[in-house]
Amino acid sequence: MEEKKEIIHTILEAAQKHGLSKEDIIVDGLVATVGANKKAAIETLETVSYCKNELGLATACGLSNISFGLPERMFVNSAFMAMAIQAGLTMAIANPVQELLMHAVYAADLLMNKPEGDIRYIERVSEKKVTVVTGDVSAEALSAAGKKADDGKKDGSIKEGENRDPLFLAVVKGRKEKVIELVGQKLAEGKEAQSIIDESLIPAISHVGVLFEKQVYYLPQLISSAEAMESGIEILEPVLAEGRTGKSLGTVVIATVEHDIHDIGKNLVALMLKNYGYHVIDLGKDVPAEEIIETAKREDADLIGLSALMTTTMMEMKKVVELRNKEKVRAKIMIGGAVITQSFADEIGAEGYSKDAKEAVEVAGKLLERKDC
Repeated sequence: MEEKKEIIHTILEAAQKHGLSKEDIIVDGLVATVGANKKAAIETLETVSYCKNELGLATACGLSNISFGLPERMFVNSAFMAMAIQAGLTMAIANPVQELLMHAVYAADLLMNKPEGDIRYIERVSEKKVTVVTGDVSAEALSAAGKKADDGKKDGSIKEGENRDPLFLAVVKGRKEKVIELVGQKLAEGKEAQSIIDESLIPAISHVGVLFEKQVYYLPQLISSAEAMESGIEILEPVLAEGRTGKSLGTVVIATVEHDIHDIGKNLVALMLKNYGYHVIDLGKDVPAEEIIETAKREDADLIGLSALMTTTMMEMKKVVELRNKEKVRAKIMIGGAVITQSFADEIGAEGYSKDAKEAVEVAGKLLERKDC
């Protein structure tokens, strides 16, 4: 490795003397076959890491050299590629039609938290069905299994004909910058802020929820769409605030329950309630039951709104209800979230259940006996 470092520094110094910058230089990691040199992979990874982390240089390698002379080379190539990406590899000479290898590349980007790596991974494996087989199986059986999987594959595409509103589509696709641009355009054209929410943002996030339930969309896509929607909400919030009256319809404490780190839906509910005239105290996400109840007592809240996205956190709602009853807090409780149902609300003793943000306003009005909501 020391010899390699000396060579790299010699080339780097010579290149800089000729007016080249670090951005002009790509170091080839020189992959040897691991069949002949057991340390071949380790040595290449050390070179890649040194160039990336110590010198700030781009790197490349001829990927398939690592497995020359070995059986089932795709497994070695795929594992090596993932390790090289972690070490900081910039680019590789590789076979792009080798599915396992390319899936490993996308999975590595996901695990390394590369920008939009999660979305790209999901889109990749959704487009190209992966069949995982364990144990001994004949080639004929494997082929039949793959064909059956392809025949039953869900269509994960968004049929744009279902809603041609560009803002709707931008939210569904999770395109944050596009959402910001389109919301601004609609406001400039004279569209009312509430209409933008009712006609574009709520239908879009509701559609994403349906895709998530059908397992066409997965959690990263759900979060990406929610964040895109919230970027639009941030623009609309000041506009909506200007039109609110000073009179409050009641005080609402709202939070995502403890151990749940998602604001999906909850922020939109808070915005809708504010817009209709409620004083909303948003405690954020991952909020303990004790903090929720203490805030409700201190603020003399009329209503507590609870959100949970995951089945592993929904029972935290029951803790809030039980603590509310124990502390004799007068606030009623309304719950909602992707995994929440009316039957669950009945089971834990919550007075209200809302399936979405628009319905939350109606439920809040009924719970507080307000006919104008």
